[in-house]
Amino acid sequence: MSSLNLNDPMGISAEQLTSFDITFSPLSRANLLPRVKSVLKYVQATNYEGYDLFDGLNSKFLKSTVFYRSRYFRLALIQFCKKSSVNLRPLLGVSRGFNPKGGALFLMGLIHLFQTFGDEIYSNEAYILFQRLRHQVLSRTVGNAWGYNFDWQARAFYVPEGTPNLVTSVFVGRALLAYYKCFHDPQALDLALGVSDFILSEMICHEDDYFLCFRYIPAEDTEVHNANLLAASYLAETLCFFSGSRQQVIREKILKSIRFSTADINPDGSWPYGTLPFHRWVDNFHTGFNIESLYSIQDCLQIDDYTMVLNQVIEYYLDHLFDDVGLPKYYRDHLYPIDVHVLAESIIILNLLRQRAYPGKASRRLLIEKTLIELVAKFQDERGYFYYQKRSRDWNKIPYIRWGQAWMFYALASCVHPDF
Repeated sequence: MSSLNLNDPMGISAEQLTSFDITFSPLSRANLLPRVKSVLKYVQATNYEGYDLFDGLNSKFLKSTVFYRSRYFRLALIQFCKKSSVNLRPLLGVSRGFNPKGGALFLMGLIHLFQTFGDEIYSNEAYILFQRLRHQVLSRTVGNAWGYNFDWQARAFYVPEGTPNLVTSVFVGRALLAYYKCFHDPQALDLALGVSDFILSEMICHEDDYFLCFRYIPAEDTEVHNANLLAASYLAETLCFFSGSRQQVIREKILKSIRFSTADINPDGSWPYGTLPFHRWVDNFHTGFNIESLYSIQDCLQIDDYTMVLNQVIEYYLDHLFDDVGLPKYYRDHLYPIDVHVLAESIIILNLLRQRAYPGKASRRLLIEKTLIELVAKFQDERGYFYYQKRSRDWNKIPYIRWGQAWMFYALASCVHPDF
């Protein structure tokens, strides 16, 4: 059984775990709409700005010191800010900021709400975010991209503020594509297609006759599966906008990308984060991203070649990345921390499986859904924002704007939208 004490305020009671109606999703509009509106009110009041989990390197006091030149110091500073349950950023001179990836998630959530309810409040907010994203575009030799609003040190590479990266660019591209489809703004489409051009011109890490991998940032060759498949899924989503001859070339690159990443799935269905020795972990939300990407690619290319692979990964995901009572694990061998980002992606995946009438493990999925809706209530503050993490002994309640608020708003708005 889970190491989480069921008598704890975070716990799920035995009655809650057995009183299920198999035809009803706990992740329903009635349950989630008040929470969507509450977090939206909070982020509107902050102008969609806030602190980020990884923004510690924006410290104006430490950035000009000799220590900042050290890779190890940068890693330590990021981890120090990330792991502290007390927000030290004001003391370090880190300012609140607007994160383009967070902005994209907010924009997609607002479009979901507008399409569901038709209220101009949502379309007006969507326009404001569209303009903010449009003005933060990074023009490239071919195409355009977006990056984070902070320096970022990973174990494998260093990314200065404003450096384009694949993940942010794709999420902004998706938001722009959704904006175009909803409001028919040609400028949004031009910017969205520019992301595809950027991916094809700069982001191919390596390619041969059978395999291809897209890179995370320009000129770095680190192979990360969720980034690779995210690029492939975005190219699939924009494929219809390209000419016939170019479509075939891009389609083949998409298929090579899928072959590369699915070849690294373990026999039990677990999917490592990346190919480097220190990237071989298996976690909940990156597995979820890969499931989303494969579904999207199959839909856009109208193929079912990877259905068996998808089912194998989904089975592993449901069986091993949630504990006995449905709590989402961070890693396959660790429940804690229970993380807001993991919670959001779990909601997205469970709703996706329900929307697609996934045939397997109905009772297991329903148990997980019930647990997720209980966690949503525990994680949301009365002021509307969502906490960062529940750790084994305490909480970290810092309201991170991208990692928490944007992802939860998008996840919950997706459940509210009937056609997700």
